[in-house]
Amino acid sequence: MKKIALLLSLCFSAACTASVQSLPERLDAVRSDLLQSEPLASYDFRQLQSLYPHALLKPSSLLPQTAKYPLKSMRRLYAGSQTCKGPWPVSPLVTQPVVFTRAVCNNTKLPTGWFIRSGYIHPGGGSYAFRYIKKHPDSEERLSRFLHIQEKPLAPTNTELGRLQRMSSEEIDVFIAGAEAFVSNGELWVRNGNEYHIYGQPSWSVVLERYQLLFKRLNNTDFCLAKTGNICWQEEDQSQLTFYLLVGLGIANVALLIGWGVYRLRIRRRAMEERMLVLQILTHELRTPIASLAMTVEGFRRHFDALPESLYDEFRRLTEDSRRLRQLAEASKDYLQANQQQLSVAPVESYNEWIEFIAEPYEVNLVLPEEDKSVELNVYWLGTCIDNLLSNAHKYGVTPITLTSSFKDGKLIITVEDKGQLGAKDWSRLRKPFVSEKGLGLGLTIVESMIRRMGGRMKLTGPPTTFILEIPCESNSATG
Repeated sequence: MKKIALLLSLCFSAACTASVQSLPERLDAVRSDLLQSEPLASYDFRQLQSLYPHALLKPSSLLPQTAKYPLKSMRRLYAGSQTCKGPWPVSPLVTQPVVFTRAVCNNTKLPTGWFIRSGYIHPGGGSYAFRYIKKHPDSEERLSRFLHIQEKPLAPTNTELGRLQRMSSEEIDVFIAGAEAFVSNGELWVRNGNEYHIYGQPSWSVVLERYQLLFKRLNNTDFCLAKTGNICWQEEDQSQLTFYLLVGLGIANVALLIGWGVYRLRIRRRAMEERMLVLQILTHELRTPIASLAMTVEGFRRHFDALPESLYDEFRRLTEDSRRLRQLAEASKDYLQANQQQLSVAPVESYNEWIEFIAEPYEVNLVLPEEDKSVELNVYWLGTCIDNLLSNAHKYGVTPITLTSSFKDGKLIITVEDKGQLGAKDWSRLRKPFVSEKGLGLGLTIVESMIRRMGGRMKLTGPPTTFILEIPCESNSATG
C-alpha cells in the first residue's frame, strides 16, 4: 500500500512540476530528453551543405527562373536556343546561360568547374548538369553531384538523400535556414551544434506527452506561443489570451491582404507576360518527347504485320493518342502566340459531316442546318469547345441533350441544350475559374476564352440549360 501511495505521489509531483514549468523550460527539457535518447540517424549539417548547395535543394529551382533574368534577354535566349543562331542577349546577367546554350548548340565540352561557377540552375528550370548529361550521357558520373536532388533517382527513405528528396518546399526552406528543430515526414529533426539528430514519432511523442506539450505544422494563420522551424508549439491548457491575440492577428492579416492586393495590381501585367513565356517554354519542351513518340509509333507501323493480333487495339490507341498529342502541341503553339494574335482557320468542306463526327461519342439529338455549307473554322479549338459542352451536359445536366446548328448573317450558331435548371443568372458564377459547382468552372472559362479568340461570343439561357455559341465562319474574320 505504501508503495502504491509513493508511486501516486511521484506521478502527481511530476505532473505538478510539468504544469508549473514555463513553456521555454519545458521545450528545453524536451530537447534535453531527446538528445539523450538514441536517434534514427545523425547528419553533419556542414557536410550536407557541402554536398547539396541550396540551389540544388529548392523545388523552385525546377521551375523557369523568370524572376532572376531580364524578360527581354530571356526571350532572345529562348529564340536563339531553337535556331542556334544569334543575335544573343548581351546582358551580363545571362552570360552563363548564353555560354551553356552555345556550348550545347556547338557540341562544345564544358569543364567541371564551369558548373560550379554557373550557379547550377538553368533559366528554363532544373540544373545545367541535367540538360548537359542528356546531350553527353558519358559525363553523368562526372556531373552527378551537380544535379538537383529531384533529378537524381529516388533514394531509400532511411538515407540522407532519400529524406531530403521527400521534403516539401517549406521543409527544405527551414532545413536550409538551419532551424533548431523541424518536422518532416513524421520525423523530428533536432539540431545540436553542427549535427542534426532525427527521431521517429514513437520517440518524440512520448517525450511531448511527458511535458504536456503539443505541436503542429506552422502556417500563416496560426498563433503560436513558440515557433521553431516549421513547428508551432502549444500547451494543452490555453488561456483566453490566445483568443485576443488571434483577433489581433486577424486584423493584421486583413491589413496585409489589402496591401498585397494593391501590390498585385501593380505587378499584374509583368506577371502575365512571365506566365505566357513559361507556357511557351513548356509547350516547346513537350514537342521533343512528342516527336520521339511519333517516331516510335512509326517504327511499330513499319512492322505492323509482325505484331500479334491481340495488340492491334492497343496499337490503334497508341497511334490515336500520339496524333492527338501532336495536334494539341501545335494548337497550343498557335494559341500562345504573343499579343493574343488571331487563331488560324481551315476550310471545312461539309459542316454537317464535321459536326456529326464531333458529336459521335455522345448520345445527343442532332439538329443540322437544312443546307450544308463549306465553312472556315479553327477546327481543333471549336471542336474542343463543343466537346467540353457536351461532356458537361452528360455529366451534370439532365437528358435528353440536343445540339442544334444554323447559319445566319455569316455566322455559325451552335446551341447545346439539356433539361437542367441553369439560366442566365448563373452565368457570372459559372464562368469564374476554379469557383464553380460540380466542376464546371474551369472548362467553361476555357470555352468562353477560345470563342472570344475566334471573334464570337458565348451565352447561357434557360431553364432549360442552353449554351449558345456564335462564331464568324465565312472569312478570316472568324479568327477574332
